[in-house]
Amino acid sequence: MPTEDARQTGGTRRLAVVLARYGAAPGAPPGIDPGAFATACLADSYEVAAELTDVEAGIAGPPNVAELLWPGDGWWPGEISLPALAGQLTEDADELVLLAADVPDLPGLVLAKIFKALRHADVVVAPERRGDGCVALGLRLPMAGWVPAHALDLDRNPYPPLLAAAPSRRHCALAPDWHRLRTPSAVHLLDPGLEGWEQTRALLSGSPLAGG
Repeated sequence: MPTEDARQTGGTRRLAVVLARYGAAPGAPPGIDPGAFATACLADSYEVAAELTDVEAGIAGPPNVAELLWPGDGWWPGEISLPALAGQLTEDADELVLLAADVPDLPGLVLAKIFKALRHADVVVAPERRGDGCVALGLRLPMAGWVPAHALDLDRNPYPPLLAAAPSRRHCALAPDWHRLRTPSAVHLLDPGLEGWEQTRALLSGSPLAGG
């Protein structure tokens, strides 16, 4: 969770939470166990968040995902809705990014740009490339009263309804897009040249890493 030092110094408390419910099991390629694929992608998606500077990270999902967490990072039950989770975390963070669990090769720069945009916007959306969802959703906490709770869903692009509800365009911003692994064919979008996504890479190569 955000450190006591951040609270005492008045610094912005930033939190990124990976949502296991938006997992990669449906995108498992032929011959790969969907459960193992989802776990590997979740682990790599979480690593992207956990490696950000000055950002606390965590996972919302079933209890077994807690074993993927770095010491001190947070876990929240996966059944909680996105608006309820944002409300619950208002005491712990000033800026929150909710992240899909099927983006193992997501560049950390995308999340960094979301946090940067939250300095001025109430909500920031990173759309899904070639899809109708979004990769991540940034919220300034406490959540602005104008934000329609029904729009907070990573499997649908929330930008149009959010923009329609926003008092002005500056309240709702767009971040760079990225791909999600929601179908078996999407695995071909993974870039072997990108650093990271070790668990997913190892699983696809037939040599899952220890703990993956």
